[in-house]
Amino acid sequence: MLEAARIDAAAVINDNNISRFQYRIFILATLIMMCDGFDTQAVAYVAPSIVAEWNMAPGSFGPVFAALLLGSMVGAFAFGYLADKIGRKYTLAGCVALFGILNFASAYATSIETFTVLRFLCGIGLGGTVPNVTSLVSEYAPARKRATLVAITWAGFGLGAVVGGLISVPLISHFGWPAVFIAGGILPLLLLPFIFFSVPESIKFLILAGGKGAAVASILKLICPSGSFKDNDVFVLEESRPGRGQISALFKDGLAIGSIFLCLAFFMSLLLVYLFINWIPLLLRQAGLPLQHAVMGTIIFNLAGIIGSVFCTQLIDRKVARPVSILIAAYFIGAAAVFSIGYAGTAFWPIMITIFLSGFFIIGVQLSLNAFITNYYPTSIRGTGVGWSQVIGRLGSLLGPLIGGALVSQGMAPSQLFQVSAVAPLLACVSLLIFARLSRADPKGQPAISDAAA
Repeated sequence: MLEAARIDAAAVINDNNISRFQYRIFILATLIMMCDGFDTQAVAYVAPSIVAEWNMAPGSFGPVFAALLLGSMVGAFAFGYLADKIGRKYTLAGCVALFGILNFASAYATSIETFTVLRFLCGIGLGGTVPNVTSLVSEYAPARKRATLVAITWAGFGLGAVVGGLISVPLISHFGWPAVFIAGGILPLLLLPFIFFSVPESIKFLILAGGKGAAVASILKLICPSGSFKDNDVFVLEESRPGRGQISALFKDGLAIGSIFLCLAFFMSLLLVYLFINWIPLLLRQAGLPLQHAVMGTIIFNLAGIIGSVFCTQLIDRKVARPVSILIAAYFIGAAAVFSIGYAGTAFWPIMITIFLSGFFIIGVQLSLNAFITNYYPTSIRGTGVGWSQVIGRLGSLLGPLIGGALVSQGMAPSQLFQVSAVAPLLACVSLLIFARLSRADPKGQPAISDAAA
């Protein structure tokens, strides 16, 4: 028998070009996130039709929005924690199956009470998908491209929301609102066979689990076909190992600062994003724009975010500046853009340009922050860490629309609401400044422990 070699799996991933095998993982992950984005936004697209069909007051639909977001909070943390215990692959498959089936069920709801419960349960699957997708992408991406690949995967969420908005109108007009949920159920379920047969378990999870030498060797051969990897080789990860899947580990070994202040920035970011996604059409309509222009505002906001995420992560991957400095600058510019919407008047181009700039920097930096947080935690608690950040962020996404509704009900003008909204990205700046000051950061701004996790 050939003598066993000691092989650092992370070094193999980092030192080789991205293989077709890895690209398949990244593409499938992005498609899953597109389904997640479509299904998360689906309830907003069908709300007017359901309100009319069931003779509801528009305000009574609020608990439905809240139920989905509450379910997402539960799912993000519960399934992120579970994945650190049993693995990413089958946890992800379970989450995708859950929200696919419950989307089908939502199409056949006949009362607002049943519909609300189904959206809560669907939210659990949607929320649980995110930490597992981002963890898988992060763990199969080379360090030099990790921020970009995680952000592109996250951009799939926004793209799914945009595509959903474009196809929901013809679906509703031809087949009724249930067709949106049927489509939202079919698409993720079609991806399940690919998850089972094309997606491997996280290689870093397999190494930490121990006793999986044959599986690790076969995966490394797909990543580096020219390499020589044997079943009896000793596969290692040169990273620290906090207690696997333990929540308390998020606040030990120098991680507490990030678990608090990075997540506070994430909270503020999603608070603003979901406030805008839900309220831009109504606010622009109230400001005097025609309906088609009001709807276009949300589409432009999301599309600008996709472009902005690629721009921000390219700056990070190219090491133009410290990553945390890029995030701080983008949030500050985004705050100025949000504030300027209030002074754009009712002319089409000034409003759309300021909305584009707001989405470019606010959503763009939020997706980059996702990548930063994913890389912050070591493999053994990455699912738990990402799940924790998602819970805090989803709380912001829940409060954002509620705050917007409260301000509108108090008679605040749209221009004033946009100006007040600029406070959220400014507070995100403050959180990141505190993180940069207090955390154990390397010269490029990444926490020291994340280098090990890379």
